[in-house]
Order: sequence, then structure tokens, then C-alpha cells
Amino acid sequence: MLLLLLLGSCGDDCDDVASIPKATVTVTTTASPAGSQVGKSVESALKRVEQTGLSVVVHDASDGDENPGRDWTVCFEKATLSKVDFAAVPDGAPCPQKDGQRIPWPRMPNVKGATYAEAVEKLGGAVGEVAIEAAYEDEVAHDTNNGVGGYANWKVCFQSVKAGAPLEYAPDVTLHAVEDSEACPSSKGLYKDPTNDPDYVDPDDGWSEDDDGSDGSSSSEEDYYPGEKGGCPPGGCYNPCPPGGCR
Repeated sequence: MLLLLLLGSCGDDCDDVASIPKATVTVTTTASPAGSQVGKSVESALKRVEQTGLSVVVHDASDGDENPGRDWTVCFEKATLSKVDFAAVPDGAPCPQKDGQRIPWPRMPNVKGATYAEAVEKLGGAVGEVAIEAAYEDEVAHDTNNGVGGYANWKVCFQSVKAGAPLEYAPDVTLHAVEDSEACPSSKGLYKDPTNDPDYVDPDDGWSEDDDGSDGSSSSEEDYYPGEKGGCPPGGCYNPCPPGGCR
């Protein structure tokens, strides 16, 4: 428009105006940032950035200070026209809410008293394998991630991961349970039938209250009471338990 106005008003100088060289505008372009790489592996993100000619840095997205591996997952990114900064976490770890915060691992719930089926559903994808074993040493139970099998109604007595513990990298969990009609043992390692315990000692096996623990002859008072100088005499003080101890 300016040129037309000049041509319309130049009068006798139009030939001179027409001979003025036209201006040339040069636009310098830079490589555009790579598309969003959030959720992708560091290796994949690096390959994408290499295609753009941008420089790239990668740092730990959590409150730790580890050197990210190529299998880590990108959580956050900051891009300029010349550089991309990726923040990543180890493969399988959830991203923090903000760059530099701790990894929000899920916590182990308390599933004691629940059925095996309820525990499998409650743990969901927060853990790996959810196995069941019998709470008593002389009973057998075995199943994995099966909330509808023959052990579905068994009652959980103990859990291998303590309630409230962070479930880092979805660990496997073992639940020790009993049939729904049974009572849980007071602690792990007990036998429902004590006689099944390899360390079981029958108190009536070769010994009675009338036995003196010797060759059949009556023991003297010295065998039962301390000597004159105190302490126990040779052979020990009287012990009502048979060899091997009471149970």
C-alpha cells in the first residue's frame, strides 16, 4: 500500500522510485522442541530428542539423587528452543506429585482377619504375587492370586509384609491362613497337633511322678536339697521335669 501511495504521488520522480531495490526479510528458525515424552522411557525420550538437534539432560524426579538409567520413566519435562530437561523415576515406580518430592509408594494394608479372597482383591495391583500358606506347620495350603479357589474362605492370620510398610516395586506377599472354622495360632511355627512337632517330648514316655530318675533306688535327701555350703550338690538339685525338660 505504501508503494502504491508513493507511485500515485511521485509525479515526475516515479521512474526513480521504481528503481529502488526491494527489501529482503530473512527469518532464522530453530529446531522446535520434541513432543511430550512424559510416560515414556528415558531411552525412547533421548532418541526422540536426538532427532531434533536439541540438547538434553535427565535427573532424578524424586527426593533422591540417583543417576537415571535408560529404563527409567519420564515424569516431568521442561523444554526450551535449545534444551529439554527430563525428570524420571525408576521403571515401575509411581511419579511424585511434583518434581523433587518423594515417590508415593502405596502402603501395605492390614488384611489379618480377612478371607484370602478379600485380601487378593484388596491388594490388587499394588503387589506382585499373593500366595497363601497354612498358618499351622502340620497343615498344607498353596495357591496364588486366586480369590475363587478352594482357599477363598480361609482366614488370614499372618502377612509377610507388615501393615503400613511401603510396597516398593510391587513385592510378593505371602498370607498364612487357617480354614474359616479354625482359630489362628498364637504365633507362626506352631503345630495344630503338638505331637507332630519334631521336637515334641511326651511327658509320659518312660517317666512318671514316682520315678526318681536313677536306677530305681530311692534318692537321698542330698539329691533334693542344697548342701551345707549352699548351692546344689554333685548331680544337681531336685528337678521335677524329666530329661529333656517339661512341656
